[in-house]
Amino acid sequence: MSALFEKALAFVLEKEGGPAITDDPRDPGGLTRWGISERAYPDLDIRNLTRDQAAAIYRRDYWDRAGCGNLPAGVAFFHFDTAVNQGAGTAAKFLQLAAGVDADGKIGPKTLAAVQRARPADLLVEYAARRADHYGRLPHFPTYGLGWMRRLAACLALAITT
Repeated sequence: MSALFEKALAFVLEKEGGPAITDDPRDPGGLTRWGISERAYPDLDIRNLTRDQAAAIYRRDYWDRAGCGNLPAGVAFFHFDTAVNQGAGTAAKFLQLAAGVDADGKIGPKTLAAVQRARPADLLVEYAARRADHYGRLPHFPTYGLGWMRRLAACLALAITT
């Protein structure tokens, strides 16, 4: 696996609670380990999920699905975390809006060209603002909002220097 994916994965696994098994009744994901939830993967044995199995899921369902391998390093790092935390389709739309292209939720040639033309730090700040705005509209914001904002700030700081 690429060094960039490993760096992004390490960030996500830390923010998602690592190997700890959680089942917070306020969290709609239900039983979770390595950030992989029973709600998203009902046929998976979450309690016995290994780091390697979680990494394979993150690579296939988030990094690859979100097109992170086609993006500049810092943008890919930030985009991956957004895809994990807010969904790949939502991440694609935020990236497109930040890049100034139509937000159809599919990362194609127009989006990639706009991202390449953008100044990465400016693009990331706009992307982060859209992500923060979305968090603020979620019904669980009063419960999880401060943690989401801390994660967002930490991710942005790392992405700008990646």
